[in-house]
Amino acid sequence: MDELKRKKTSVYRGLCLAGSFLLLLMAVFHGSGFWYVSDTIMKSNADGFLKEIVPVLFAHPSVHLAGLAAFGILALFLQTDAKRVLLLLSALVVLDALLAFYLGGTLPGMSLLLGALCFIVANYFSQQATID
Repeated sequence: MDELKRKKTSVYRGLCLAGSFLLLLMAVFHGSGFWYVSDTIMKSNADGFLKEIVPVLFAHPSVHLAGLAAFGILALFLQTDAKRVLLLLSALVVLDALLAFYLGGTLPGMSLLLGALCFIVANYFSQQATID
């Protein structure tokens, strides 16, 4: 029985790390376009307000995804509250995926859904895992 618990703990940790890695990867990928978007908006004939706010708005999803990834890592160190964190995290990532699909981002939407699936399955294993 102890061996089974160790395997479930390993799966739980692997899924939390995989989901967080996907979110971090997407944050870096999205953030890599920051300078391009900033440069493009500055060269445009947009109003001054738009030139100031668009780069900030573009950077926000990268920060958001990195923050969500941090909660996936945090779940590794929680005992009884891991389930709550993973459920909320999964819901937020699914909402982000729906927004990505709405904006026409099929690949980002699928990547987000894959990350959410990692957290959903990790949530299942969190109850049987040994969290130290």
